[in-house]
Amino acid sequence: MNQENTMVEKTNKSGALGNLKILLAEDNEVNQLLAKGILHFWGLEAKIAVTGFEVLELLEQEDFDLVLMDIQMPGKNGIEAAGEIRRLKNPRKSNIPIIALTANALKGEEKKYKEVGMDDFLTKPFSESDLFEVIERVLRKEGSFERKTENNFIEMDNTVMEVSEKLYDFKLLEEIAAGNTDFLISLAKIFLATIPENSRDMVAAANSGNWDLVSKLAHKLKSTVDSMSIGSVSQDIRTLEMDAKTKVNTEALTKMAVRVDKVLQTVAVQLTAEFGL
Repeated sequence: MNQENTMVEKTNKSGALGNLKILLAEDNEVNQLLAKGILHFWGLEAKIAVTGFEVLELLEQEDFDLVLMDIQMPGKNGIEAAGEIRRLKNPRKSNIPIIALTANALKGEEKKYKEVGMDDFLTKPFSESDLFEVIERVLRKEGSFERKTENNFIEMDNTVMEVSEKLYDFKLLEEIAAGNTDFLISLAKIFLATIPENSRDMVAAANSGNWDLVSKLAHKLKSTVDSMSIGSVSQDIRTLEMDAKTKVNTEALTKMAVRVDKVLQTVAVQLTAEFGL
């Protein structure tokens, strides 16, 4: 889409949703900036909460029309916060539409959102059109967890994911490379020589309950995840590092390690194909 068409599309969306007041529950500053920027461009009011506790506090203090709920937040996650919202005594607040924002494209995860009373979900990273579509759908009371999601789910019993888009972005590294393709090939080779093995070791450590090693390996993998903009596991790798270090929520960490491993193994396959390695 060219720039002119993009501006027309944005102009058409501006004001189309009315005068909504949105509660954006998101702890990532970049995601906050992007989502709030889109909402403000549409003429919508948006307030930010960075934890599930803040979501509940703001809902008690003010009236909102819709909640965009990040699933992985510190302290109280999005699923827990949504469950508490549905138990509020004030029916206006307890029945507020809730859209899950998630970086976890795991098959079956959407069932958890539905069971806790959310209306729909949106997988990050999302486009402006994706966000508009899901908000409009939920406001029409047509939110659905049964809609087609193409190939974006991770099958837990497969080694790699079946996805149609690249899971990494070399934009930051391309700026450093300044047109030097050999530099990018070298980086891809380093990734293939180290990351898949480290990722498998992290899963093995989680399976054996060696949380100190899980934390160390997650820390080691984190810089590569960031430099290659592997956004779908950016929050997971941080959760693994911190929660494994402090040995909290360990029952959830093994599945999280498996999820990260599947993404990184898939990136390895994609890099091999892109650079013919």
